Amino acid sequence: MKKKILILKMIVFIFVIGFNLFFNRFSKIESMTIQRYDEPFEDGKTTTDKEKIATIAGILNRANNLPKNIEYKLASEPTYKIQLIYKDKNTEVIHVYENFDKNTTLLISNKNGYYKINEKQT
Repeated sequence: MKKKILILKMIVFIFVIGFNLFFNRFSKIESMTIQRYDEPFEDGKTTTDKEKIATIAGILNRANNLPKNIEYKLASEPTYKIQLIYKDKNTEVIHVYENFDKNTTLLISNKNGYYKINEKQT
């Protein structure tokens, strides 16, 4: 009986770790616009190229999700903003703060909170 419980715990543990490693938070993106922060999205170029979207989504998915109970007060403006339009027509805006820390970029999503990515992850 103890052996079965131990095996079940191991399976659940492996499943949880696998889910966290391979879960893609940024998927099913239909189009995206990357724009300097001080310019409106209407003036930018929107892309629906699947290769470009997959590249950017891959970079975003490698970012580390920061705890939800932290809120940053930033003295500077973001460098870029990214608008993601999903296949279900929902939108998400991500503000990109380059050089947030040494070799680190901070991403702030209007839906999913804060992410941090370093140069090695890009």
